[in-house]
Amino acid sequence: MRFRKSVKVAKGVKLNLSKTGASFTLGSGSPISLNVGSKGAYLNWSIPGTGVYDRVRLDTLLKDKLGGVFGFGKAAADEAEPEETKETRSEKKSASKKSSAKKTNAKKEPARPSDEEMEAIAQEIALINVHQQAIDVSKTAKGALKAETAEREIEDWLGESEAPIEFAIQTEVLEDKKTIMIDLDLPEIEDMPQNKLTELADGTIKIKKKTQKEQREDYRTCVFGLGEYVASHVFAVVPQAEKIVVSAYTQRRDEKTGDNLDVFIYSVIFERSAFKKDYQEKDPYEFCGDLTSRFYVLASGVMKEIAPFEAEEL
Repeated sequence: MRFRKSVKVAKGVKLNLSKTGASFTLGSGSPISLNVGSKGAYLNWSIPGTGVYDRVRLDTLLKDKLGGVFGFGKAAADEAEPEETKETRSEKKSASKKSSAKKTNAKKEPARPSDEEMEAIAQEIALINVHQQAIDVSKTAKGALKAETAEREIEDWLGESEAPIEFAIQTEVLEDKKTIMIDLDLPEIEDMPQNKLTELADGTIKIKKKTQKEQREDYRTCVFGLGEYVASHVFAVVPQAEKIVVSAYTQRRDEKTGDNLDVFIYSVIFERSAFKKDYQEKDPYEFCGDLTSRFYVLASGVMKEIAPFEAEEL
């Protein structure tokens, strides 16, 4: 079921294969490496022997920093202005004085982010709280579970899913146990929203960067909520299933080799009876914690690697 394979293409180059696609690691085993795949391009670096390492997403960074140079960033909109005449500058100066006088007399209003920034924040909040888009589930399974039918229904649902976040799954249907095993490929914490809205004492609303702890808490809410979202929808499209086991993994860098590896950070056995009325309002971390599950979250918010449930354990 769990298909993870790395193929050495040439010295320092690895081809990583999985059910979700392929990725290349350049500089494999060295202090600095580049991983390119369906999720983007990541630069990895470390100081050998110290345990110090970091990971930066390059494609997003380059688009933000250099986008204008290629015509799709802020710089593209800042076109050269026509040369001003003395008369034009004089008119602007006069208008500026009048405008300043009006502002002085008018009551100062608290600053607020633009509509575009507010919309972006709203979308980010929806992404973090994806569990609120989980759906009601029938409490009773009906009929015999058939692998071919179940996989087709899940595939059709994936094609129509409107989740506010990108994800991928691999499935295995256990007909005799009326159970569906799902490996869930999670988004990376680097791809999570970095900002939040904050209201100051004077009523000013500003966008501020989240602390590292806040980012980890939001990531925890998101990834557990995504498992909840996936399980509820699969229960809905496959009414014959009694249990759904969601084992979620992310990519982390091996400190010894520098390679990016798939690491499972939680595994939860969802049963239909757990999806009670208004369950979406509960914190997904607590919701999953009340079920048969495996995960280990440190006080700092870091989620440690775990061994997922296997079919023979059910």
